[in-house]
Amino acid sequence: MPFGGERTGHDPQALDRMLARAHWVRVREMRGDSTPLLEERDPVAVQALRAALRIADLPGFVCMCWGDVALDFLAADGRPVTTVTLHHGYSLRWDGWPQDAVLADGVRSLEWLAVRGVTGPLREFHAAAHRQAESDRITRRWVTEIPEPLAIYANLFLDTTKSGNGLTEADLIEIREHLATAYPDPITRILTLFTWSAAGTGAYTGYPVHERIPGQFLDLEDRADFARAVDLADDRATTGAVRYLISWHTRNRIAHLLTALSPTSQRKILLHARDAESRRWLQRRIARLR
Repeated sequence: MPFGGERTGHDPQALDRMLARAHWVRVREMRGDSTPLLEERDPVAVQALRAALRIADLPGFVCMCWGDVALDFLAADGRPVTTVTLHHGYSLRWDGWPQDAVLADGVRSLEWLAVRGVTGPLREFHAAAHRQAESDRITRRWVTEIPEPLAIYANLFLDTTKSGNGLTEADLIEIREHLATAYPDPITRILTLFTWSAAGTGAYTGYPVHERIPGQFLDLEDRADFARAVDLADDRATTGAVRYLISWHTRNRIAHLLTALSPTSQRKILLHARDAESRRWLQRRIARLR
């Protein structure tokens, strides 16, 4: 993934002028393997690759990975002209620029490779696009589950995933006031947070940072109210309560919370664990309380 910065001010046409000197191209994997995946000497094909590497912008970022493949361009006599690396059908890296360049149509270079038998980069490009589309769909669904009084903070919530950090203390205080005003009854408020917690990926670990936000507000609730809410929770709310309890961030509170639950509610959360491993983990934590 890219990071940084400001536009470089370098000439985006410099690489194309360099490639005009190339007569053939060798394609290599990036993981230190010098064995060519293919060699293309057809001048029409080399010209097509040159066109596929047209640059749209030099925005001043660097992809965090080594790249998908390396393209070694060579002169007619076999002397090296230059080498570029392709990155995810989005950008390329070249020594003539200090940072990476955005391709005008990155998938064209991947298609050029695929029709010559190097199919991995294009396959991964489509797989990544599918993963991103699924992630976007899940995020949209999560946003629709934000309690209506907090909908104005949707962008702030989603920004936590971009930054990698949860809500700040100042944000929590401000938003908690809106939440408490909208839901002055603590049981209703906790049940609302449970339902919100159940939204999104449903995963217990490895979920986007913004899905932790309902838990940040549940951290502020009284354990007796928490226990009463679990007593009254429907299936969806109970699913959210279990997700909160199993979260890594709740580890310092979990014994405190489980102790407050009635035996009936303890059994209830076990029934709503999403898999056998999570159920056994909760069973062990409950057993330690006795």
